[in-house]
Amino acid sequence: MLKENWRLISRIERVGDVLIIILSFFAAYYSRGALLFWNEVFGLNLPFEGERLAPLSANFVVLIVAIIAYLVSLNVMGAYSSMRLSSHWRLLRVSLTSSALVFFTLAATLFLLKIDLSRSFIGLFCLLVGIFLTAERYLVLRILRFWRSRGRNFRNILICGIGEQALRVAKEVASRPELGIRVRAFADLGPTRADSERVVQRFKQDLREAGLRQVGYFIHGTAALQKALNEYAVDEVIFTDVVEVMPQVEEMVLVCSEQGVRTTIAADLFSIGMVKSGISYFGGMPLIHFQTPPGDRWELAVKRGIDVVIAALLLLVLAIPMAVIAFLIKRTSPGPVFYSQTRVGLNGRLFNLHKFRSMVDDADKQLEALRELNEMVGPAFKLKNDPRVTPIGRWLRRLSIDELPQLWNVLVGEMSLVGPRPPVPGEVSLYERKDRRRLSMRPGLTCTWQVSGRNNIKDFDSWVKLDLEYIDNWSLSRDFMLLFRTIPAVLFGVGAR
Repeated sequence: MLKENWRLISRIERVGDVLIIILSFFAAYYSRGALLFWNEVFGLNLPFEGERLAPLSANFVVLIVAIIAYLVSLNVMGAYSSMRLSSHWRLLRVSLTSSALVFFTLAATLFLLKIDLSRSFIGLFCLLVGIFLTAERYLVLRILRFWRSRGRNFRNILICGIGEQALRVAKEVASRPELGIRVRAFADLGPTRADSERVVQRFKQDLREAGLRQVGYFIHGTAALQKALNEYAVDEVIFTDVVEVMPQVEEMVLVCSEQGVRTTIAADLFSIGMVKSGISYFGGMPLIHFQTPPGDRWELAVKRGIDVVIAALLLLVLAIPMAVIAFLIKRTSPGPVFYSQTRVGLNGRLFNLHKFRSMVDDADKQLEALRELNEMVGPAFKLKNDPRVTPIGRWLRRLSIDELPQLWNVLVGEMSLVGPRPPVPGEVSLYERKDRRRLSMRPGLTCTWQVSGRNNIKDFDSWVKLDLEYIDNWSLSRDFMLLFRTIPAVLFGVGAR
């Protein structure tokens, strides 16, 4: 990996940080005791005079919590990323900010556990850690810059490829000089063509337009690459744009391995805009994944947890109102209280969506007779003043109360609070290929469409566009925003039927 050296330094820094925290703990404890002594000798009347200093063993809880809190806060603050371009003030700011966060974390922990320890000891402890962490990073920074000035902190790479991916790698290397990487050469492994020289010249022009001028040599063919490995001090070979030259790449990976040179293949094989690639291992086999947003982000697990908690609470709070609604439905029209319909969920999974029945009992049988009155352009069916809707059902729909039983679908994982509305199988069968990406997100009770005019949107393509825009730009904060926007949309019946 290109970041191999910095990752090693980062691991060493983590060990150093733990040692600093431990040393600062003992220094703060015994310094705190010394301050009490000098306070008595000189009568300084320090603000912590009379504070009880507990035995050392009683303060070990502070050390344990501090180690965990510091490692977490420093990681969040970016202290373990490359900082060779950082100013001394940034080093100080990161360390002292982390110390402030840890101080409040310790104070809150001791308060919750009802442990009475010296506040001045904790403050002195965090202050010492902040100062020593700054000194540590300053020392590491100076050492790295010294090595680099002596030419000992660079790694030479050779990029195989002269396409879009090669250009992206070169730009990334140039934009991050703190990695200490030099591009020694570019290699074209493809067969010699009549326009080969023109392709190379165009690639050079792209490099110049990107502000990259001193980027190494250009070589052509596997034989020239083998010669370059012998002539240049190459630490790593990166293969890009490999789809059309797989046989040559396989040969050169073998050549590099025989010479002990590390090789890396760009996982973004196809350079497809919205598709993101990643790598994992199944047993000993490396696997390359291609996926569209939102992918397998950890925030999705948080989203699911929020769904479960909120759905469970709402089902408990709304149990009595829902029972009243069920009673009214049963008294005003014949048929069951709930209406269940097969819908299409995440990645095409079928599930039964539950609603309060708002139509007559045989509404599905009447659908075909009303199909020609559909007001929606596309496979979805929408009809204003649908004759199948019961009087109380119209009121339920107006306030979206008929959707409340779907909280159960949310609780069991078939739906989410926020997401594209689940379609029926008949609609999905009429989808174009690009429309099926709506199914890549767990369907929801509310969505962008719900708060953007709801049924006033009559163009199915616009509906799909809103859903895909939500998927491509999904975040937890956006979900919360849509939930808050849903409340007035429901209360005022915006676009409802």
